[in-house]
Amino acid sequence: MKADELKPFYNSTFRIEALEQYFHQDPATLRMQLFRLCRKKKLIRLKKNCYTFPDAHPTGLIMAQEMVQPSYHSLESVLSLQGIIPEGVAGYTLVTSKKTQQYSNIFGNYSYRHLPPELFFGVEQREDGAYVATPEKALLDYLYLNSKSLKAEFACFQAERFDRLEEIDFNWIKENAGRYGSKKLLKIIEKLDEYRKSDSYQAHR
Repeated sequence: MKADELKPFYNSTFRIEALEQYFHQDPATLRMQLFRLCRKKKLIRLKKNCYTFPDAHPTGLIMAQEMVQPSYHSLESVLSLQGIIPEGVAGYTLVTSKKTQQYSNIFGNYSYRHLPPELFFGVEQREDGAYVATPEKALLDYLYLNSKSLKAEFACFQAERFDRLEEIDFNWIKENAGRYGSKKLLKIIEKLDEYRKSDSYQAHR
Protein backbone atom coordinates (compact mmCIF):
# COMPACT_ATOMS: atom_id res chain seq x y z
CA MET A 1 0.00 0.00 0.00
CA LYS A 2 1.36 3.38 -1.05
CA ALA A 3 0.23 6.78 0.13
CA ASP A 4 -1.30 7.69 -3.25
CA GLU A 5 -3.50 4.60 -3.04
CA LEU A 6 -5.23 6.24 -0.10
CA LYS A 7 -6.62 9.16 -2.11
CA PRO A 8 -10.24 8.09 -1.44
CA PHE A 9 -9.54 8.81 2.22
CA TYR A 10 -8.10 12.30 1.69
CA ASN A 11 -9.55 15.10 3.85
CA SER A 12 -10.91 12.62 6.36
CA THR A 13 -9.88 10.50 9.29
CA PHE A 14 -9.94 6.74 8.85
CA ARG A 15 -9.46 3.49 10.71
CA ILE A 16 -8.14 0.04 9.87
CA GLU A 17 -11.68 -1.31 9.50
CA ALA A 18 -12.29 1.03 6.55
CA LEU A 19 -9.01 -0.04 4.93
CA GLU A 20 -9.91 -3.72 5.37
CA GLN A 21 -13.07 -3.21 3.34
CA TYR A 22 -11.27 -1.14 0.70
CA PHE A 23 -8.08 -3.18 0.21
CA HIS A 24 -9.34 -6.61 1.34
CA GLN A 25 -6.21 -7.16 3.41
CA ASP A 26 -5.84 -8.54 6.91
CA PRO A 27 -5.46 -6.08 9.83
CA ALA A 28 -1.92 -7.16 10.73
CA THR A 29 -0.63 -6.37 7.24
CA LEU A 30 -2.43 -3.03 7.21
CA ARG A 31 -1.03 -2.06 10.61
CA MET A 32 2.51 -2.65 9.41
CA GLN A 33 1.92 -0.62 6.26
CA LEU A 34 0.35 2.22 8.25
CA PHE A 35 3.30 2.18 10.64
CA ARG A 36 5.72 2.57 7.73
CA LEU A 37 3.72 5.38 6.17
CA CYS A 38 3.61 7.22 9.50
CA ARG A 39 7.36 6.77 9.93
CA LYS A 40 7.87 8.31 6.49
CA LYS A 41 5.48 11.13 7.51
CA LYS A 42 3.09 10.24 4.71
CA LEU A 43 0.38 9.70 7.33
CA ILE A 44 -0.32 11.03 10.82
CA ARG A 45 -1.49 8.82 13.66
CA LEU A 46 -4.03 10.86 15.63
CA LYS A 47 -4.63 8.15 18.23
CA LYS A 48 -4.79 4.38 18.30
CA ASN A 49 -6.40 3.22 15.05
CA CYS A 50 -7.19 6.71 13.78
CA TYR A 51 -5.19 8.32 10.97
CA THR A 52 -5.21 11.26 8.60
CA PHE A 53 -2.89 13.00 6.13
CA PRO A 54 -0.44 15.82 6.88
CA ASP A 55 -1.64 17.93 3.96
CA ALA A 56 -5.17 16.61 3.30
CA HIS A 57 -6.99 16.43 6.60
CA PRO A 58 -10.32 17.69 8.00
CA THR A 59 -10.71 20.90 9.99
CA GLY A 60 -9.72 20.80 13.63
CA LEU A 61 -13.34 20.67 14.82
CA ILE A 62 -14.24 17.78 12.53
CA MET A 63 -11.05 15.91 13.33
CA ALA A 64 -11.70 16.20 17.06
CA GLN A 65 -15.21 14.78 16.90
CA GLU A 66 -14.18 11.99 14.52
CA MET A 67 -11.36 10.85 16.82
CA VAL A 68 -13.92 9.80 19.44
CA GLN A 69 -17.46 9.07 18.30
CA PRO A 70 -20.07 10.06 19.18
CA SER A 71 -19.00 13.42 20.55
CA TYR A 72 -19.78 17.12 20.32
CA HIS A 73 -17.89 20.31 21.16
CA SER A 74 -18.80 21.83 24.52
CA LEU A 75 -17.42 22.95 27.88
CA GLU A 76 -14.39 25.28 28.03
CA SER A 77 -13.70 25.62 24.30
CA VAL A 78 -17.28 26.72 23.55
CA LEU A 79 -17.55 28.91 26.65
CA SER A 80 -14.26 30.60 25.79
CA LEU A 81 -15.34 31.17 22.19
CA GLN A 82 -18.57 32.77 23.42
CA GLY A 83 -16.74 34.97 25.94
CA ILE A 84 -18.47 33.36 28.93
CA ILE A 85 -15.12 32.46 30.44
CA PRO A 86 -12.20 34.80 29.69
CA GLU A 87 -9.37 32.33 29.28
CA GLY A 88 -8.41 30.99 25.89
CA VAL A 89 -8.42 27.21 25.70
CA ALA A 90 -5.36 25.46 24.28
CA GLY A 91 -7.13 22.58 22.63
CA TYR A 92 -10.53 21.04 22.07
CA THR A 93 -13.00 20.09 24.79
CA LEU A 94 -15.80 17.72 23.89
CA VAL A 95 -18.52 15.62 25.44
CA THR A 96 -18.79 11.93 24.54
CA SER A 97 -20.94 8.98 25.57
CA LYS A 98 -17.72 6.96 25.72
CA LYS A 99 -15.35 7.04 28.68
CA THR A 100 -13.54 10.23 29.72
CA GLN A 101 -10.23 10.39 27.83
CA GLN A 102 -7.51 12.71 26.56
CA TYR A 103 -5.20 12.75 23.54
CA SER A 104 -2.45 14.86 22.06
CA ASN A 105 -1.00 14.89 18.57
CA ILE A 106 0.66 17.38 16.25
CA PHE A 107 -2.69 19.13 15.65
CA GLY A 108 -3.43 19.83 19.31
CA ASN A 109 -4.79 18.59 22.60
CA TYR A 110 -8.15 16.89 22.96
CA SER A 111 -10.18 16.36 26.12
CA TYR A 112 -13.36 14.26 26.14
CA ARG A 113 -15.70 14.20 29.16
CA HIS A 114 -18.37 11.55 29.60
CA LEU A 115 -22.09 12.21 29.61
CA PRO A 116 -24.78 9.58 28.94
CA PRO A 117 -26.51 9.57 25.52
CA GLU A 118 -29.76 10.95 26.97
CA LEU A 119 -27.94 14.23 27.65
CA PHE A 120 -26.99 14.70 24.01
CA PHE A 121 -29.32 17.63 23.35
CA GLY A 122 -28.89 21.36 22.79
CA VAL A 123 -26.34 20.75 20.06
CA GLU A 124 -26.28 22.39 16.63
CA GLN A 125 -24.62 21.15 13.47
CA ARG A 126 -22.60 23.81 11.67
CA GLU A 127 -22.31 24.09 7.90
CA ASP A 128 -18.94 22.33 8.02
CA GLY A 129 -20.53 19.35 9.79
CA ALA A 130 -19.18 20.07 13.28
CA TYR A 131 -21.53 19.45 16.19
CA VAL A 132 -21.28 22.31 18.69
CA ALA A 133 -23.24 22.87 21.89
CA THR A 134 -25.21 26.08 22.25
CA PRO A 135 -23.80 28.47 24.87
CA GLU A 136 -26.58 27.39 27.24
CA LYS A 137 -25.82 23.69 26.81
CA ALA A 138 -22.06 24.24 27.11
CA LEU A 139 -22.65 26.10 30.38
CA LEU A 140 -24.96 23.35 31.66
CA ASP A 141 -22.39 20.69 30.80
CA TYR A 142 -19.64 22.70 32.48
CA LEU A 143 -21.60 23.32 35.68
CA TYR A 144 -22.67 19.68 35.94
CA LEU A 145 -19.29 18.10 35.21
CA ASN A 146 -17.55 20.47 37.61
CA SER A 147 -20.29 20.51 40.27
CA LYS A 148 -18.09 18.74 42.82
CA SER A 149 -15.72 21.70 42.95
CA LEU A 150 -18.28 24.47 42.40
CA LYS A 151 -20.36 26.10 45.11
CA ALA A 152 -23.64 27.98 44.82
CA GLU A 153 -21.99 31.19 45.99
CA PHE A 154 -21.25 34.55 44.39
CA ALA A 155 -17.58 34.25 45.36
CA CYS A 156 -17.30 31.01 43.41
CA PHE A 157 -18.79 32.58 40.29
CA GLN A 158 -16.42 35.52 40.62
CA ALA A 159 -13.49 33.13 40.89
CA GLU A 160 -14.69 31.43 37.70
CA ARG A 161 -14.82 34.93 36.12
CA PHE A 162 -18.10 34.23 34.34
CA ASP A 163 -19.05 36.97 31.88
CA ARG A 164 -21.77 37.76 29.32
CA LEU A 165 -24.30 35.91 31.47
CA GLU A 166 -26.94 38.44 30.45
CA GLU A 167 -26.83 36.88 26.97
CA ILE A 168 -27.62 33.41 28.31
CA ASP A 169 -31.19 32.08 28.14
CA PHE A 170 -31.60 31.00 31.75
CA ASN A 171 -35.21 29.98 31.13
CA TRP A 172 -33.93 27.29 28.74
CA ILE A 173 -31.24 26.26 31.22
CA LYS A 174 -33.75 25.88 34.05
CA GLU A 175 -36.16 23.93 31.85
CA ASN A 176 -33.44 21.40 30.96
CA ALA A 177 -31.28 21.27 34.08
CA GLY A 178 -33.51 18.64 35.69
CA ARG A 179 -32.53 16.16 32.99
CA TYR A 180 -29.11 15.85 34.63
CA GLY A 181 -30.62 14.49 37.83
CA SER A 182 -28.49 16.63 40.16
CA LYS A 183 -29.98 18.68 43.00
CA LYS A 184 -26.69 20.51 43.45
CA LEU A 185 -26.72 21.57 39.80
CA LEU A 186 -30.19 23.09 40.28
CA LYS A 187 -28.95 25.07 43.30
CA ILE A 188 -25.91 26.32 41.38
CA ILE A 189 -28.06 27.47 38.47
CA GLU A 190 -30.55 29.28 40.71
CA LYS A 191 -27.71 31.10 42.46
CA LEU A 192 -25.95 31.86 39.16
CA ASP A 193 -29.17 33.39 37.81
CA GLU A 194 -29.38 35.51 40.95
CA TYR A 195 -25.72 36.47 40.56
CA ARG A 196 -26.08 37.68 36.97
CA LYS A 197 -28.80 40.13 38.09
CA SER A 198 -26.81 41.43 41.04
CA ASP A 199 -24.59 44.47 41.56
CA SER A 200 -21.78 42.06 42.46
CA TYR A 201 -21.77 40.71 38.91
CA GLN A 202 -21.68 44.17 37.35
CA ALA A 203 -18.92 45.32 39.70
CA HIS A 204 -16.78 42.22 39.06
CA ARG A 205 -16.93 42.39 35.26
